[in-house]
Amino acid sequence: MPPEEIQLIEDFLTFLENARTTLPATDSLWEYLQSFLTQFKTVDDRPLQLALFIETWCQEFQVTIDPKTMRQIRANMLENGQVIPKPAEGEKASKVYNKASITESVNNAIPEK
Repeated sequence: MPPEEIQLIEDFLTFLENARTTLPATDSLWEYLQSFLTQFKTVDDRPLQLALFIETWCQEFQVTIDPKTMRQIRANMLENGQVIPKPAEGEKASKVYNKASITESVNNAIPEK
């Protein structure tokens, strides 16, 4: 099991991917994510700081991410042949779960208008 902060980041990224494919373009989450991106620019690029920001942001915007559900979604994604970015054996999690990759995931999740 990864450290708690890595697990939180992974759950958030899974949540985004699931939302991208299941929520309508009119859902208020997409507007909230714009504020996420704005505020995220000031966060230190360290997994613990990124996770703390994600946790605080989710609480502020009442976004609930259930870790158990996210694990099941990841399992389904793998069964469907999708690749989930993870650190390679011995690689630091910050190589995969960093500010740039999270920002890219948020940008990719937001529907185009």
